[in-house]
Amino acid sequence: MKCIIFTLIVGTVLSQTYHHHDIEMFIDRSFKYVDTDHNGVMVMAELDGAFDVLDVDHDDKLSYAEYTKYSQSAESQLSHDVYNHFDTNKDGFLQRTEYVDSVFSQMDHNGDGQVTRHDYDHFFTNVVQHEMHHGHNGR
Repeated sequence: MKCIIFTLIVGTVLSQTYHHHDIEMFIDRSFKYVDTDHNGVMVMAELDGAFDVLDVDHDDKLSYAEYTKYSQSAESQLSHDVYNHFDTNKDGFLQRTEYVDSVFSQMDHNGDGQVTRHDYDHFFTNVVQHEMHHGHNGR
């Protein structure tokens, strides 16, 4: 019973921060964008290629405008929070090491060089939960 009550409370709090549908759509669209061969598995070369496409001025870093260039949720709080989460040095840009190297190694938890859709979903669910509790919305 305590578990059910806790789940309901957490669900209510989280739904006030981000809409569940928005989270699902964000994760789904981003995976489809980076999984360029559409085989359900992402490799680092695909994430690196996505970085290259987004980096329109070829300065090896992504501004927020570049990061959300193809996003339908560019002005969403979720997009801002995820971008800021990846910007670990807090300079307002995503360096290739922050967006590709660091993120891929975190998603590839078993070190096989492949990120399955399950790995991707799990990683982004954790990022969103972290942001809800510690990021912009959790402050």
